[in-house]
Amino acid sequence: MESMRGSFVGNVREACLEILYQIRKACFDVQDFICHQTKRIMTQVQEKYGNQLEYLWEKSPDTAVLRHEGNQKWYAVLMKISCNKLEKGREGQVEAVNLKHDQVANLLSQKGIYPAFHMSKRYWISVSLDDTLSDEEVLELIEKSWNLTSKK
Repeated sequence: MESMRGSFVGNVREACLEILYQIRKACFDVQDFICHQTKRIMTQVQEKYGNQLEYLWEKSPDTAVLRHEGNQKWYAVLMKISCNKLEKGREGQVEAVNLKHDQVANLLSQKGIYPAFHMSKRYWISVSLDDTLSDEEVLELIEKSWNLTSKK
């Protein structure tokens, strides 16, 4: 029950989720990112930069990173999150990407660009991959992030 609270209940929930993740991983071919724009963007990113998504966190199977081969720095974090994490009062799920940028304040007035979820809001933005921005705009932001994180 969602209304139940306490450390014991939290531990039981966590153990159950872990078992469900193991079952999911062992028994299903999971397509975490299914939105059309996400697929188009990822195809182009993989062709241009040659990077594959890395799923680093077992407890967050809907989150993956793209990083430079040389310095191992992340230039993008792809995730499926609740819409209200980006925009209060908005319901449902959204696929989004966190990207580094040096002009964060200037971008936040643009529809589809938000303060970064779960990253430094001073240096990172979250971009919803729901066709609010065009593929070209998203790819430009990814290239900027790639360039900013390419230095050692």
